[in-house]
Amino acid sequence: MEKKEAFKFTGEDAENYDFYLGPILFEPYARYLSSKIDTANVKSVLEIACGTGRVTRHIRKTLPADIKFTATDISNDMLNVAKRELDNKQIDFQTEDAQNLSFPDNSFDLVICQFGMMFLPDKKKGFEEIYRVLTPGGKFMFFTWDNTLSMPLFRLLVNDLVVPHFEDEDTTRFFVPFSLHQPKVLTDWMKSAGFKNIETNNVVLKSGSPSAKNIADGLFRKHPLGREISAKNPAAFEPVAMKFEREIEIKSGAKNPVIDLSAFLTSGIK
Repeated sequence: MEKKEAFKFTGEDAENYDFYLGPILFEPYARYLSSKIDTANVKSVLEIACGTGRVTRHIRKTLPADIKFTATDISNDMLNVAKRELDNKQIDFQTEDAQNLSFPDNSFDLVICQFGMMFLPDKKKGFEEIYRVLTPGGKFMFFTWDNTLSMPLFRLLVNDLVVPHFEDEDTTRFFVPFSLHQPKVLTDWMKSAGFKNIETNNVVLKSGSPSAKNIADGLFRKHPLGREISAKNPAAFEPVAMKFEREIEIKSGAKNPVIDLSAFLTSGIK
């Protein structure tokens, strides 16, 4: 039986991911994360799970031209969007599985991952691989989303609108992106891999969109979550979408709604 995945983006989904979710969810944290990069003593940088290149673009702007920068993702479809949108010969794009990196030991002075570690089936191996490819004294920085209950938009979408349709089955897959939100758990994963000087900080940012419809399209109508509902109960698809859109309008307005996001930035040294 094929494993159900509520957040797998391939083909057209990768394009929608960049067009809708990029500006709403990832751009604010991309800017924040790139602003925290210290390039002193850094000669090589690796990005894990770069997706469609939202953080990648800002990292490259932050790094001096002589610093080698490799951006990786497990999805060729996501990488193809990143390559096209960035069109930057100073970025080496490679298809890589974070749980089995092809790079030699001690290859990078800095490893960055924005919202990717939650999706690794074998997180222990992922953290260990990142530790392995870092140089001694090298740094790992990564973002993970907060709990859905801490973000009204995701509480509405996931907890209130989507999950109730699947009460007869395992709903774990709907919470995977939000599964690394406890500072102690984040610290324990890092310690287990060997990292020192571990810090985890909650970063709350505001984001927005041209319209409530844009958010509903990006996070539901043109998102794998919407297909999950459609496959379960086709008649429920548009009513759920409209309910989602109306609730956003009520809470944030139909035009230029502002949404609150929350995530954890964790870092450690090899």
